[in-house]
Amino acid sequence: MIRKIIALLFIFHSSLFAQTAPDIDFTDLNGVSHNLYDYLDDGKSVLLDFFIVNCTPCQEGTGYLDAFYENYGPEGTDQLQVISLEVYNNSDPIVQEAIVNWGITNPVVNLDYIPESYTPFVPFYPTYIMICPDRSMSIITDFDHPLTILEWELAMNSCNFGLDYTDVTILEPEIIHCQDYVFANLNIGNVGSNVVSNIDIEVYVDSMYHSTIEWNYLLPPSSTTNDAFFPIVFESSDIDGDEITFIIDINDDINLANNMVSHQLNDEIVTVNKDIKIEIQNDLYPADIYWSLTNASGDIITTGDGNNYAAEELISIELSLDTSTCYTFIIEDEYGDGICCAHGDGYYQITAGDDTLIFNNTFSTHKMHAFYVDAFIGIEESIDINNQITRTEFFNLNGQKVHYPSQAGVYIQKDWYENGDFNCEKIVIPKR
Repeated sequence: MIRKIIALLFIFHSSLFAQTAPDIDFTDLNGVSHNLYDYLDDGKSVLLDFFIVNCTPCQEGTGYLDAFYENYGPEGTDQLQVISLEVYNNSDPIVQEAIVNWGITNPVVNLDYIPESYTPFVPFYPTYIMICPDRSMSIITDFDHPLTILEWELAMNSCNFGLDYTDVTILEPEIIHCQDYVFANLNIGNVGSNVVSNIDIEVYVDSMYHSTIEWNYLLPPSSTTNDAFFPIVFESSDIDGDEITFIIDINDDINLANNMVSHQLNDEIVTVNKDIKIEIQNDLYPADIYWSLTNASGDIITTGDGNNYAAEELISIELSLDTSTCYTFIIEDEYGDGICCAHGDGYYQITAGDDTLIFNNTFSTHKMHAFYVDAFIGIEESIDINNQITRTEFFNLNGQKVHYPSQAGVYIQKDWYENGDFNCEKIVIPKR
């Protein structure tokens, strides 16, 4: 508890500064020059991202910032420029390596220090400074998902629309699927100045209308539907397609660019090995962790928490599961800092024989996964020669469905027959 109180004392997320942002010139790692006031005079807002390479929250925020830049930068609505500044005396090759590993797509400037005019505004890493065309600025420190994403949108909206507008955004959804079953937690945030209600979410599968979700509650500004008593949940057992799309429909929304999200359904995790192992590598605070594994009927296969385990202890659970069944694995961290990296080098994984089905070391509060344990029919149990193959599917050794094994490697081929039986076997695609 003491560490949590200390953390709260040292972390704050956003404060608004009424003063004018200082002008500044940059030259990025590609040799391109940038002037802050030039962008502002063109009517664009500018988000300055102050980061250092050895900063876990900085890296955690990169993927979300990239999506934000994609939506509103030059390749999107072109109302925003994002510039990232590495400010800790690192060489260009080290920063370039981080750019590649983190997937940064916006311009990056490598500096040895925080520019003097901005030093008072950068207490932590990352620090994000949203600067409006009128040169006012908002300071957002640290990265906290999804709060920071809402703060980016709110700050940019304040630049563009003032104090009276309606805007909602659909945040990255938590989606799991197994066979034709899909479960989604659709977290919608209010990034406008007005309270909203009566939100409809239309669901499409492969661009074909499927259904509509109605959410008839109040959503105040700067809050999300997951904060409400009634989160938005979609669940269906008849999804037969490659892509599912959710689109928000709400009156008077000034920004439709953030109202849609799609999820590919071709990454299903499948194994033909019913003997699995769950491993959880604890961090320094194992009492924060809870986990469970349930089957498609909701029966609990195994559950536990970290109260009876030591700090940094490896928990290992071996199970033999039923076949032709979907399973859902849930892990939660009560404090919300996950199991890596500030308080220990933790992770969790699920393996089936030599195949790794699930691995994660970056979750913060809550994570769900689903996988399917298929039945294996050997060649010696071959099916009647007159029973024709009707469908063939391919999977990599992580259990993920692939379109066709065009690259060299080992794959699982699953053949479906007319009578409903199927046969699985490993195939090897040699190097050319």
